[in-house]
Amino acid sequence: MCEPRKNVLLLIADDWSPLAGCYGSRVIKTPKVDALAHRATRFTNAYCTSPSCAASRANILTGHYSHTHGQYGHSHSIHNFHTAASMPSVPRQLGDAEYATGIIGKLHVQPQSVYPWTHDMQKVPGSPRNVPQMASMAREFFADIGDKPFYLQMGFTDPHRDFGNQRAYEGVEEIRYNAADVPVPDFLPDHPDVRAELADYYQSISRLDTGIGLAIEALHEAGRADDTMIIVMSDHGMPFPGAKASSFDSGHHCPLLIARPGAAEVECDGLVNWSNIAPTIFDWCGVETPEGLPERSMLPILDQPHPTGWDETFTSHTFHEVTNYYPYRALRGRQYKYVRNLYPELTRPLPSDLWASPTWQAVTEEHLPMMGQRPTEEFLHQRAEALFDIEADPVEANNLIDEPALAEVAAQMRTKVRQFRLATKDPWVLASRQAGEEGLDTPS
Repeated sequence: MCEPRKNVLLLIADDWSPLAGCYGSRVIKTPKVDALAHRATRFTNAYCTSPSCAASRANILTGHYSHTHGQYGHSHSIHNFHTAASMPSVPRQLGDAEYATGIIGKLHVQPQSVYPWTHDMQKVPGSPRNVPQMASMAREFFADIGDKPFYLQMGFTDPHRDFGNQRAYEGVEEIRYNAADVPVPDFLPDHPDVRAELADYYQSISRLDTGIGLAIEALHEAGRADDTMIIVMSDHGMPFPGAKASSFDSGHHCPLLIARPGAAEVECDGLVNWSNIAPTIFDWCGVETPEGLPERSMLPILDQPHPTGWDETFTSHTFHEVTNYYPYRALRGRQYKYVRNLYPELTRPLPSDLWASPTWQAVTEEHLPMMGQRPTEEFLHQRAEALFDIEADPVEANNLIDEPALAEVAAQMRTKVRQFRLATKDPWVLASRQAGEEGLDTPS
């Protein structure tokens, strides 16, 4: 008798940094996520590969980095970036393997030919912040597919900026926070406008938590929990200047929980990124992994707190909106992080929602010289290379690229980033060659 085929429920937030009780927050209330963490692998070193919505989501679904898959930036409106037609994808590969594939809420990638769904349920009445209605659509999906194996992705808008706190949602107990009580991250100024936005952001995270709980409840009601992997994650970090659309860990560091039937609670410190998600899904489902994916499955390390050979990870970013061009490639190790800004002559642009935010307007209108521990000027104008000692300087405020004692570390990480760019066919290699950068010759 054949074993039942395994399924995946992927729950993805929008702009959620690892802020939850299970990630050490003493203020925020996330009981549903915390309950899942007690039976999941909780990654403490998980990083999005690009801190921008569309590029990151394409990376999750294709397994390729954004400079390879072609979804360099946003897909909607005038931005209109597309994933390359040749790319594999989770819905395409699983659909070919006769899986039911569903998308509820926010998808934010194109074209449909690369991301075909058997159940395209993106149009949620109200908005993807209406988490009870999203759960209702999940029930419809489960009822429609019967016993078929499935991949269901639910894209929540929370806790994206605008936060959705201006209206009530039936069936959602809104949890509000006092601006005086919320901790201010060390990369933001402690300012009343910042605190007010953080309080709204926390409220949005708590609504997300409700949505995650309702989605898991729908899975159990359908009787499909015993053969389903649950992945809880975010596309990238929090929607504040110095996080989203920036090279700092505050933009790349994300929550990642992977729960399997019967598995125990594990805290895993392996360095992983979103290019590991697709091969993990293929591995779990027993579906052939497409050739050429740059990263490997995390399935073998889900029971390991300290896996060997998972000590560094790459990141890559090019656009957010079409007007937000600031490409960089980076390598994150356990102690050091190396960043290569490809066009340091540019002023770092901010996504339009961040630029218009009360937080950034306070920084600019009041000429605040410091964004927390980071100088505002150095945030806006960065050097071509940066080297940070993450252990001593987790906020990445002190660039050590010119330190003689770290010259060998810088050289090794620089070489690895160059090799990564060549191996992943980074189109910006040509621009770097034309600018005279050495070490980017095509391997023979």
